[in-house]
Amino acid sequence: MKNSDTISLKIPYLYLIIVGFVFIFLARIYTIHFSKPDYFINKKIIKKDLAIRGGIISKDRFIIAENKKIYDVAVIPKYINKNKKELLINFLSIYTNKPKEYFEKKLDTDKRVVILRKVPYEIKKNLKYLSIVLTLKKVFLANKKNIVYALDIYEEPSSRNYIFKDRLEPVLGYIRYDKKSGNYKGQMGLERYYDSVLQPIQDGKIEGLRDVKGRVVFNGNTKIIQRIDGHNLNLNINLILQGKIENILDKAKTKIGAKEILAVIMDSKTGKVLTIATSNRYNPMKITRQDIPKLKMNFIQYSYEPGSVMKPITLAMLLENKKVNPLEILNAHNGRFYFKRNFTIYDDERFKFLNVIQAVIHSSNIVFAQLGIRLTPKEFRDGLEKFGFGEVSGIDLPYEYKGVLFSLKDLFSETHRASNAFGYAIQVNLVQLVKAYNSFNNNGIEVTPKIVDRYGDEKIEIEEKQVISPATAQTILNILRKVVLQGTARTTNVDGLFIAGKTGTAKINENKKYIKGLYNSSFIGFVNGKEKKYTIGVLVIKPDKKHYFASQSAVPVFRQIVETMWDMGLLKKIK
Repeated sequence: MKNSDTISLKIPYLYLIIVGFVFIFLARIYTIHFSKPDYFINKKIIKKDLAIRGGIISKDRFIIAENKKIYDVAVIPKYINKNKKELLINFLSIYTNKPKEYFEKKLDTDKRVVILRKVPYEIKKNLKYLSIVLTLKKVFLANKKNIVYALDIYEEPSSRNYIFKDRLEPVLGYIRYDKKSGNYKGQMGLERYYDSVLQPIQDGKIEGLRDVKGRVVFNGNTKIIQRIDGHNLNLNINLILQGKIENILDKAKTKIGAKEILAVIMDSKTGKVLTIATSNRYNPMKITRQDIPKLKMNFIQYSYEPGSVMKPITLAMLLENKKVNPLEILNAHNGRFYFKRNFTIYDDERFKFLNVIQAVIHSSNIVFAQLGIRLTPKEFRDGLEKFGFGEVSGIDLPYEYKGVLFSLKDLFSETHRASNAFGYAIQVNLVQLVKAYNSFNNNGIEVTPKIVDRYGDEKIEIEEKQVISPATAQTILNILRKVVLQGTARTTNVDGLFIAGKTGTAKINENKKYIKGLYNSSFIGFVNGKEKKYTIGVLVIKPDKKHYFASQSAVPVFRQIVETMWDMGLLKKIK
């Protein structure tokens, strides 16, 4: 009976103890989920997901430039279990392919230390997993507040990777990190022109509570902002063709001793630029002092006197103003013409008389000087402006030089009009010439050259303008065809294709003086197949004395470009 009474007395005490434990447990749960003291959960954590700069993609779907996410990895050595430090070092060496001695040296401190920099995303994922596993294995110790300090992997501003190194440079341009904005900014080329389009739009962010292992606790109060990267640029450039043309220019530069060779290929109908290449390129990921001159985009930033390639432009202006008959015969003065006092004009070939068509075929400066002064100063100036000279071409590249035109007042001088008529005393760039010539191959319609096809959902609009009549365009095209069949560009002809164009060899003026032995040679022309028509410009800057004529330098390069396009299936025979 006594034992029974004792048990009866103990039951209420046992009940009270159980209730006490339940109360303590509930209080603990309340504290964890509502009070969230610092020793258990850090009140807030923000995980950032940095948006990246848009990429650049070729027409044939090659990624040319892209940003890759990179990460730094830090650790606090005093929170590493000393008995398992060697295990950590072994794993880090295996995961990163770095020697163990590297990590032994890095971890020889108690303070927080960055052990890895610019780690790519693929390695970061592996290190993140390693950090979790090693935490479970008690490699990392907790502090007094019960927070475990494992591998601290955090994102840095992403790096730009130019996959093909110098391919398509200097058109692509390059970037530099801007500390003020915290982003990379384009410095030249497409990177500069489309900088606002390529820029990251919105960083991603997850903001919420974190557990002892530094992970975000997802609940109704967690804030999530999605990352929005910059737009990709989708180009009209065919990268395989671009590479082949660059190889042609590299070899030709060496062979003919030129300072630089440039080439532009444009779809005559659409204005889309398939190739814009130079022999002088650089690797944007490793720009040296010797590369500085190569940063200049000479397609649009090298102004020069074009020489005889201006003659078809002059003839088109004369036809539009009804100032000439193509069959009209003019005095060619046996190759030497005393035009004005102290101004004698020479031709390479000597003829007594030439009709206008023959004057184009044989590139007579003397005949075109006489034709040029038939245009009034206003007709001359308006004609040049109509073709786009004296203004930027509109191609999607920054810092284009407009070139140099005589003012209307200066064109009252017959000497000035005569000089302009055969391509001197006027300065243009290669893209301006390609754009102007393109109207001859497009029924008199000028189109604006464009390198980029679209970005995001935005399609790049091609501007069109009727600059000459279809009849004038066809007349000039037919005459330029004769240049290929009978004149200075005979070696460009390919059976089954329509090829036309004009050569130009011009002295170089430096410091208001023509330098003996220095020339620019060019060929601006067309190659038309069964389905497609293309306008192609080739400029050879300062070839050696053995190759200064365009027929010896620019023309062979043009021919190789056409053959390459044929081999790639970009051209089909008309017959």
